[in-house]
Amino acid sequence: MLFIHNYKNELENYINQNKDLFSSFSGKSIFITGAAGLIGSYIIDLIIVANEKFNTNITVFAADKNERLLNERFPDKYGNTVKKFVLDINEDAIPLEYADYIIHAASNTSPTDYATKPIATMRTNVIGTDRLLAHFCNKGIKRFMFCSSVEAYGQNNGDVDEFFEDYSGYVNCNTLRAGYPSAKRASEALCNAYAEEHKDFDFVISRIGRIYGPTVILGDSKAPTQFIMNAVKGEDIVLKSAGTQEFSYGYVGDCAIAMLKILADGERGQAYNIADPNSRVLLRDFAQSCATAAGKTLVLGEPTAAEKAGYSKITKAVMNTDKLTSLGWTALYNVREGVSRTVNYLKELTGGAL
Repeated sequence: MLFIHNYKNELENYINQNKDLFSSFSGKSIFITGAAGLIGSYIIDLIIVANEKFNTNITVFAADKNERLLNERFPDKYGNTVKKFVLDINEDAIPLEYADYIIHAASNTSPTDYATKPIATMRTNVIGTDRLLAHFCNKGIKRFMFCSSVEAYGQNNGDVDEFFEDYSGYVNCNTLRAGYPSAKRASEALCNAYAEEHKDFDFVISRIGRIYGPTVILGDSKAPTQFIMNAVKGEDIVLKSAGTQEFSYGYVGDCAIAMLKILADGERGQAYNIADPNSRVLLRDFAQSCATAAGKTLVLGEPTAAEKAGYSKITKAVMNTDKLTSLGWTALYNVREGVSRTVNYLKELTGGAL
């Protein structure tokens, strides 16, 4: 994401509203896997601007297996802040002996990948997490964050209206689509196992809802991303289901601040839900927000076989965020505002030619 004017203003606004948070990381280093992804790249953009404008002197070790995307997102001119590593977390030697903080955000997050790359989907979460934990557990790091997902909750059993952090729903493990939520559950358990056997090891878990924003990977096959891409290209918004699924959404900037807040102030060993409490909407309502932002129509379409195989069967996944808000976090943008910002930024950046 190039620092187009309005986007940079947004980053500065987040930093101005969270000066104490960024000051708490001053002079520290953060190792981020999945650094070129939706959330990792936004966090790094925040840090670049914080260093430029507010002299926080934070160093980012940015790791991603996609060399082209990593270099596009973070040109060499940001080298004083961003130290880049091309890294397949499942295979490659970890190129760093120490960082103050670790954020493990690398993961397949595309429904098409769940269906066509199910082994890699599980390995990045389970094996990649295990390799990072084993490497850093005795290095004296301040804190390790595992980026989990609302999908770790599984299907709502019908006994709750919203997911608190101690809830566990149903996952049919003997299915292809179970790979992603099962891997997230296993990785959370691994964090607890390492903390038990290595008493000084400190970790937190961010359970991330359905996040969208201008740093999205354009080839992502998740329905919200497809809606946004339709809107940016000036096309009608194509909904490939009835759209009655009820989810918790969140703007990427709000999510990035929440993660940094949990990293700084969260309680050791705890999981925290991340979503905007005012963005609890049906999928079709999210799609309609995209249509409204583009001045286009919402139409029905059919999913491809790969898309259909990767779709979650979950029909209601609403997250309670009281635990996160108790840390002093507040979301800035609801779905309508966040989608509008996303579409406008991407139009400005690409001219609608995706």
